[in-house]
Amino acid sequence: MIGLASLLAEDSPRWNVPRSDYRLSFPSDHGSHPDFKIEWWYLTGHLFSGDRRFGFQATFFRLGQKPVPVAEDVFFGDSQIYMAHMGLSDPETGTFHHESRLNRGGWDAGAAIGGLDLSNGNWSLSGDEESMRLEGSIRSDAAFSLALKPRKSHVVFGEGGVSRKGPEGTAASYYITFPRLSAEGDVTLEGETFTVEGEAWMDHEISSSQLDRNQVGWDWVCMQLFDGREVMAYILREKDGTPSQYSQFVWVGTDGERTPLAYDDFEWIPDGQWKSPETGAVYPISPIVATTDPATAEPLRLKIVPVMANQEVVAGPGGVSYWEGACDVEDAKGEKLGRAYLELTGYADDLGEKLR
Repeated sequence: MIGLASLLAEDSPRWNVPRSDYRLSFPSDHGSHPDFKIEWWYLTGHLFSGDRRFGFQATFFRLGQKPVPVAEDVFFGDSQIYMAHMGLSDPETGTFHHESRLNRGGWDAGAAIGGLDLSNGNWSLSGDEESMRLEGSIRSDAAFSLALKPRKSHVVFGEGGVSRKGPEGTAASYYITFPRLSAEGDVTLEGETFTVEGEAWMDHEISSSQLDRNQVGWDWVCMQLFDGREVMAYILREKDGTPSQYSQFVWVGTDGERTPLAYDDFEWIPDGQWKSPETGAVYPISPIVATTDPATAEPLRLKIVPVMANQEVVAGPGGVSYWEGACDVEDAKGEKLGRAYLELTGYADDLGEKLR
């Protein structure tokens, strides 16, 4: 497997960077932006079939090799590499299924310009502001086919439409999110098909450098609370282990309005370590996010509780391994407040060296 470091090694001043004077336009900006170096579309969700529960992840990456226009008719192109990850968590059995793919543009993968239409082999994500379709599989073990409909309009995180990750001007992204989508369809697991329904979260980030030179990774969480609100929060970790002041916490209200908090208005407390038997990485898989609830003005501790410990995406040689898992959200008394997906990067690999 080609390493992500080598895929992103070329650095050119011609790559575009996010600017506050640019106004995103939809549905066209749900599509690909090949003038930027790094782009991903990320879906996670919680699915239910009676008493059976599943968590799923589907991520489509576009990794630019040359900041040049993409020729749609190229059969074996060299300007874009497309990587994708699929994951399915089955807490009833404690089994985590995952698969990674890597393809050249024009070969067996692509991302359309001007609208949401992605593919990597038989994996695909397409649609618009009203509805989307996700088709995925994990080798011969699992498959899912899901119809997704936004229950809230998309939101754009960041000041002036730009989500800054550090003091360097290039360490930034356009960050577009559908914070709550309904999900309906089928999950097939080891020959058995389940009719499922649930909720999903979708991110789309457009960038040419996700981290600055002093950062090694991030701890990120999306929460969908039962009261109709959502939370997007992350800490960016510096090389000495301390959180960057560019870490973020944003409330999304029932009306879709964003309420970002200042860096000093929340605390991310690592907790609940799990050591991977495959990579040896130690992940803090049960963090507590402490803040003040804007609805009540009372202190609030949001405990992230994984539905199972082993939800590590293990990469091949030269790739990136990370923890990506379905979780519940509990308050200080253990009462369930909602569901979440937690992503922990830079513990098995220095991600900062690979996303600059």
